[in-house]
Amino acid sequence: MKQSWKVLALPVVVLGVGSPMLASCEALNSVAKDPTKLAEAAEGCPEFDKGDFSGIQLDAKLRGLLDASAKFDKVAADMEMGLIQSCGELGKALKMNEADLKAEPKDGEGAKKVCGAVAGKLDAFMKANASAKISVTVTAPKCYADIDAMTKCFEECGSPVSPGEFKASCQGGEVSGECSGKCEGSCDVEPGSASCKGSCKGSCSGKCEASFSGKCGGNCKGKCDGKNATGKCAGTCEGSCDAQAEGSCGGQCDGSCSASCEVKAPKAKCEGRCSGSCDVEMKAPSCSGEFKPPKVSIECQASCAAKAQASLKCDPPGVVVLVNGQASAEVTAVVEGLKKALPKIAEINLTKGKAVLKAGEQLVGQVKGATDAIGKAGVKAATCATVAVAGVGSAVAGISASVEVSASVNVSATGSASAGGKAGG
Repeated sequence: MKQSWKVLALPVVVLGVGSPMLASCEALNSVAKDPTKLAEAAEGCPEFDKGDFSGIQLDAKLRGLLDASAKFDKVAADMEMGLIQSCGELGKALKMNEADLKAEPKDGEGAKKVCGAVAGKLDAFMKANASAKISVTVTAPKCYADIDAMTKCFEECGSPVSPGEFKASCQGGEVSGECSGKCEGSCDVEPGSASCKGSCKGSCSGKCEASFSGKCGGNCKGKCDGKNATGKCAGTCEGSCDAQAEGSCGGQCDGSCSASCEVKAPKAKCEGRCSGSCDVEMKAPSCSGEFKPPKVSIECQASCAAKAQASLKCDPPGVVVLVNGQASAEVTAVVEGLKKALPKIAEINLTKGKAVLKAGEQLVGQVKGATDAIGKAGVKAATCATVAVAGVGSAVAGISASVEVSASVNVSATGSASAGGKAGG
């Protein structure tokens, strides 16, 4: 993502203009002693766009910071582009003008333009169609850091981590992975799988034994449109449903789940992601919190955590959209649009965007603190350090804007600023 700040990096390094943190004394002295190095500085830092700093003589930790900065810049641009596309998809369901749904990713401004317009249109639509009694419930998903990728990064950075440290290093979450043996704990079944027999974080299709709310094609036991009922229910069933359930399920779901399905799996084989203990070595281990080994250097932690955002995986958010009144063709189209687009939008607002933002803030702090050390490698290194600080700072601002505007769409849909919010008449 080429930006104007890359051009502005030159006077900072060559002329010493701007913050002292962004200029290297060694680099300035080098230019003073050898004016021919001005040409090297004038070239800027094409290495940043290429993501290849192998031509600069730096130790592994410092090169890792520059490499992570270049990769993080791309992560931010890709996240914003994905958000623009998801908001555009919802905007089409709302029959918005195509011109209002197009924008290029640039420091969050593209997402603010498209998603801001969609949030306003959706809010007006929900109010205008209050009689349809559309209810939207969103629950936050879990995201998982790739432990194999991070340990490889730590090793390349000079801070190796052993498998025995994985569990203690996963802070605020738990280690999970593929278990080909016996899994003791819980097993998360792949979203959309028809083999869910446990707790469903999204919409349950099949049977629900308790705390159900939605449409029931079988027998409803509990309340139907607020009245006590046992049997068929043409409206909204609250309680339990023994067949053709479509809605949120607080008890056990037996069928398929649109989001993650957690199945208790004591000493049994897990066909999904095992959380707990496995009697053989777990494959593809991941951490649902922050993977932060205590002995890893601060620089390596910042660069590897930022790089890991490119491979960060998240379960789909639990999104349940129901129409409890009369649904026109227009309402049906918007409901389908919400089901498709809202999970991708809510993911950024509720979990993924916040995780990426935190990693970026840590990275920019470390790169700023290392500019003098990087600058000792010469004018080229100093220029790249300046570009990296500006680049990550710009990316962080863009991600912050994306998180904020995705939240506005979520609020327009659910009527609440918190996950699990609900809207409807």
